[in-house]
Amino acid sequence: MIKRLYNKNISGLGLSIFRIIYGLVLLCEVSQLYFFRHLIFDKIPFVDAAEIDFSIPISIWIISIIFLVLGLFTRLATIINYLMTIILIGSINTYEYHMFYAYLGMNFLLLFLPVSRNLSLDRLILKYKYSNTRFNYDPPREVSVLSYFIPIMVGAAFVYFDSIFYKFTSFFWTKGLGLWFPTSFPNTVFIPINGILDQKYLILFLGYLTVAFETIFIFTFFRKKWRVPLLIIGLGLHMGILICYPIPWFALGMCSIYLLMVPVSFWEKLFLPKKKSPVMTFYYDGECPLCNRTKITIQHFDIKGRIDFKTVQYYGEQEPLLQEVPLDDLLDDIHSIKNGKVYKGLDTYIQVLGSINYLKPLSWILRIPGIYHLGKITYRFIAKNRNTERCTEDNCGFTPPVLPPKEESFKILQNYTLSDLKVLGITIGLSFILFLQVFVSYNSIKKGMSFKATSVNKILGHLSDEIEKPAKTFLGITHHAVFMDYHFSDYNHIIAIAHLDKNGKQTWLPIINQDGTPGAYLCGSTWVKWTFRVANNNIDQKNLKIGIRDFTAFWANKNNIDLRDAKFIIKVKKIDSPKEWEKGFLQKQMDKPWQDIGVAKWKNKNYNIDIPEVEKL
Repeated sequence: MIKRLYNKNISGLGLSIFRIIYGLVLLCEVSQLYFFRHLIFDKIPFVDAAEIDFSIPISIWIISIIFLVLGLFTRLATIINYLMTIILIGSINTYEYHMFYAYLGMNFLLLFLPVSRNLSLDRLILKYKYSNTRFNYDPPREVSVLSYFIPIMVGAAFVYFDSIFYKFTSFFWTKGLGLWFPTSFPNTVFIPINGILDQKYLILFLGYLTVAFETIFIFTFFRKKWRVPLLIIGLGLHMGILICYPIPWFALGMCSIYLLMVPVSFWEKLFLPKKKSPVMTFYYDGECPLCNRTKITIQHFDIKGRIDFKTVQYYGEQEPLLQEVPLDDLLDDIHSIKNGKVYKGLDTYIQVLGSINYLKPLSWILRIPGIYHLGKITYRFIAKNRNTERCTEDNCGFTPPVLPPKEESFKILQNYTLSDLKVLGITIGLSFILFLQVFVSYNSIKKGMSFKATSVNKILGHLSDEIEKPAKTFLGITHHAVFMDYHFSDYNHIIAIAHLDKNGKQTWLPIINQDGTPGAYLCGSTWVKWTFRVANNNIDQKNLKIGIRDFTAFWANKNNIDLRDAKFIIKVKKIDSPKEWEKGFLQKQMDKPWQDIGVAKWKNKNYNIDIPEVEKL
């Protein structure tokens, strides 16, 4: 089966779109990590710094992601990306959240996936390498269908497979209230959706639909007739998460994985229309390798085929608008025709950029007075001082290269090809990953199926825990108990902080807003940290004090507050913990009053806090 799927090739355009969108989401996540690096890695933010400067490795990671998005030196970029993922978030503790594990799994797979066969600069480099004036090399565009299936399986199917066993043991999920329950706490809501939460039967339908969807996904995602319905439900589910919860990179990251389920024919119609509609004609010297590379470069970015290329030698005299232009001028300077008007030199390139929709901003920039005149001067200088002897295959010493062999024809042994070796490697790799996921999920299955506590089950459970440690660190394979009952059981408080200046003015820190919803500082990992590790449902006073210390120190530095003398008011909003569906429940919690319960003081960068046990209030 693996060999059959491997040998089934389809357009790799969708995979490259996934690379770009996923890379942009990852870039946002890592950029956030960079912004909060002192909060996350310092012993005390900006007061007691970390042993190493984390801005350096995070910057290296950001650069590798940018290269990944561009598809430039993609293989090296994926290696650096994966290594940085392991180093910086593979073993992170109190700031970890479930999207980190998705990054680990996806970034590992990117090491092997042919994600740069379309929409990449690597593809352009291959065209340069194997093309000449007599032959234009078109690198392979197709990939194995497994390149689509495997990321979906690891990034979504395995996650749902493990998660569903937890949901089967949840009171709220089994009652259809799995979506309503966590969305009824103000401190978990990004955008309140009170109107939807108050529609009981709609909420029940969405809750049961989520459970059913996650249950069948692993058995159906690879079936063609199920693809579009699962795509619609999956995108809808995670767009809902984007709206409701302050975990945008998780929602968008999962949506990027679902893009792999979009029929490739859709992407081809969108990006590679069969019928070209050129709006301008570009005339170039067909005997010049450098001119040919210019043509290859423009064609690479002109994915809609808006520019028609013609050689001066064969078509120059046939064009009435160019008949009065001397042949030497046509050969020495780039000419083009658009809307019946002749352009040359820099103006041709401005028209080229303007004809390619996504490059139009560059053409606007080049038209700006000053930039345009500087560009003209630069162009004239280059044209005047370049070698006037036209470059041909002979005088440039260009040797036509040997094209890379196809996998199925590259023999390792007499009857064993590179393709056969890759199929074996994929089979072993998938079997290993599947084994790890099933074994790691054993405890989830045991809990969901209520296995008896036998000695064998205890041993298997212990092995499951031991295997999970390296599997989670290096491959992101772990448990996925997300938004479960025990996360919110007896969650009856929301804690906020306000800075009190010398004039008695209070400024709320962007941790919790005045209506109880998460502030700007709480997004993804920082939201999980504050909501479930600092001010969680069963508060540990030591963790609460440390958390308040770290967040106040970080905010103070970002807002030029001197920690030699700073005072912060600790506030609490007491809320109810729901036991069943109730209309208007979220709004009632948001309307509850705040109480000032404590004070945190910084004196000469020494921290002191006076706060009672919140659980006893």
